Amino acid sequence: MHPHNPQAEMKEILADKPLALNYFQEDATSQLLPNPPLLTSHQSGWRDIQLAYHRQPSWELPELDGSQHIIAVPIAPHPVGIEFVSEGRLQHIQYHPIDYANGCIEIFPAKLPYKLCWNQQVEFIHCYLEPTFLSGVAHETVDPTRVELVLELRKIDLLIYSICLALKTALEVNGAGSCIYAESLATALSVHLLRYYSTRKHNLREHESGLPKQKLKQAVDYINEHLSEDLSLTEIAAELRMSQYYFCRLFKQSTGMSPHKYLIQQRIEQAKQLLKQKELTVTDVALTCGFANQSHFAKYFRLYTGVTPNQFRKT
Repeated sequence: MHPHNPQAEMKEILADKPLALNYFQEDATSQLLPNPPLLTSHQSGWRDIQLAYHRQPSWELPELDGSQHIIAVPIAPHPVGIEFVSEGRLQHIQYHPIDYANGCIEIFPAKLPYKLCWNQQVEFIHCYLEPTFLSGVAHETVDPTRVELVLELRKIDLLIYSICLALKTALEVNGAGSCIYAESLATALSVHLLRYYSTRKHNLREHESGLPKQKLKQAVDYINEHLSEDLSLTEIAAELRMSQYYFCRLFKQSTGMSPHKYLIQQRIEQAKQLLKQKELTVTDVALTCGFANQSHFAKYFRLYTGVTPNQFRKT
């Protein structure tokens, strides 16, 4: 008869459990993958969505159980074979370069244990979405306890594909100043997931009249008072005491533009006035108006006015 060893028994029990990960922690995958991500949003200030862009050699992951939903875009420069195991079911998946061109995505629901391995070098974008954010995006009509996503592998969805690529581009171009844009895309992504990838059908109530005048004034005043900051949709929606989804939708109905586009427009208008002050450098103006740097400022200034900041000064 073997002696009773509680520590050994506990170690054996834990070994049989999936490895729990919180992907919002910067080092969540550092011990699991051989290479660090090529790009990550962990220093960007994004709140309810995070992004990581990976290039990894052939590898085998242990069984994982993540706290967040994962929306993935696999990038296969050559054919890649993948083995996916979840709930005792093994699936063999073959990815080809054409899948990336066609807008292939994957959805891994939070708290779904799975194992994964691949036989070639792979590249992939991972977007991590907080379940509480997903259920709270349209809290007027969605019961948070009833929001569950379905597992999807090798699924063509051009909207999700485009959102993930847009988030990656935003991070590359303006990581530290992209909070409101990232949250806008996270909101659009969440609405799409609720409509088409939830285990229950969620009908989001539609409004056609826009924001009430007082609410619109409150939103506009708040944005204009915080032009120099990396504004958050969460903060604006909380100020108006409404969900991010309905705020974005009703604001666009009222103004004809998204909150992010309105914010950029107002920053450009402020920049026009500041550029008249010759003692300020273009960099001074850029930072005062909330742009990440001179290059980011010049890009949007030319997009909205047709000229560079320096050319505008000469007029």
